[in-house]
Amino acid sequence: MNLSVYGEIALDWFADYDSSVYYRWGGAGLYASIGAAKQGVNVDLLTLLGPELSKSSIALWKSFGISFQYADKIDSYSFPRYLITGYRNYEKKISRPMNEIKMDYNYIPEIPPNTNGILIFPIGHVIPLELCIKAVENKIPIFLDPKLNNESIKDARKALKYTSVLLANEEEIQLLAEEQTVDRAIQKLAFLGPQYIIIKKGIKGCTIVREGKDSIDISAFKSNAICTVGSGDVFGGAFAATFLETNDILYSVELASSVVANFVEHFEIGNCISKEIAIRDMKKRERLNVTAIDDIVIYLAGPFFSQQEVIWVNYIYNKLQSFGLKVLSPSLENGIINESTDEKQKKNIFINDIKLLEQANIVVALLDHNDPGTCYEIGYAYKKGIPVIGLKTDNSPINNMIVHSCDIICNTLDELIVEVCNNYGRQ
Repeated sequence: MNLSVYGEIALDWFADYDSSVYYRWGGAGLYASIGAAKQGVNVDLLTLLGPELSKSSIALWKSFGISFQYADKIDSYSFPRYLITGYRNYEKKISRPMNEIKMDYNYIPEIPPNTNGILIFPIGHVIPLELCIKAVENKIPIFLDPKLNNESIKDARKALKYTSVLLANEEEIQLLAEEQTVDRAIQKLAFLGPQYIIIKKGIKGCTIVREGKDSIDISAFKSNAICTVGSGDVFGGAFAATFLETNDILYSVELASSVVANFVEHFEIGNCISKEIAIRDMKKRERLNVTAIDDIVIYLAGPFFSQQEVIWVNYIYNKLQSFGLKVLSPSLENGIINESTDEKQKKNIFINDIKLLEQANIVVALLDHNDPGTCYEIGYAYKKGIPVIGLKTDNSPINNMIVHSCDIICNTLDELIVEVCNNYGRQ
């Protein structure tokens, strides 16, 4: 089986919390090609190559089963560079181009002989419509994965009528359809060409949309993620390779999800697993239950009386919110008591904090600072039957009453979010 992947190779730079900076070769085209080649198909990477890419890197990727025979080598080409933050698990990734000047090339390669399918990403924000037309003329299915920028989305709208499978996240779906809601966007896009729409939702899994049939939600597998950059592209490559071989949309999504769950647990991209390992992993790896995540309402209990405490509470609040959880924070909702707060205002804050607490179906309690107010809120929740998850990141002892008032105490934010998603969503 032969898959052609049209997409860029890029240098990804990662900025960590401690100001450390790492880099690796990446780019949608490379990530997807590795994901596909590891599933045993022959991959032709249709891309642009420049002089700064070493022969050893090319040789390594060739050893995975990736051919560069139809790539365009340009002496003046400078690879795109991206600075990425928020690349670990459950974080919102932000990718910023580092190149000051955009390199613009009209790259329309020939379709390699015996190609069974083409997976297309933008190169320089451009999707090659000529390539799409040639593929349809030769009855070659197209898997299209646009990126989140105006130029790519504009080209993708034109390419939809040539597309067999559209792979996109929810925001891209809305932009493509020019609709305000995902549901309306799906309804519109389903009539514009694609036989299937795969909506990628990260840790929330994905949704398969088929014309004339009910959609199918697929849960993501649990994963101890080290780096999530490229995961959506690897998913696309593994999915396209598997679908070309099996023509089974559900199985292909399941296997690609297994590949991704393993991929994000490593920083080195060569650790992407084979089809045989992915099949075994599908049977034993647990899934994340996030189907009811929209119904989870969290009361965030924690101290906010010093600058350090405020920073910590706001950090946890923003991380939970970025994952899509609804969070009630008394410091943000009802204000902070300070020297100018009179007794009447203090009483009103107390009453309003209790009202917030009773709206929640789970309490997340920050335990590092041994705060009396947090202890009170834990006890109140325990009496009311509201589940309490503690977050304790240091090694200091915890009072016995607090230990037994919490349903579980997590040591990291990652553990906490997995616990919330798996056990506390309303079914």
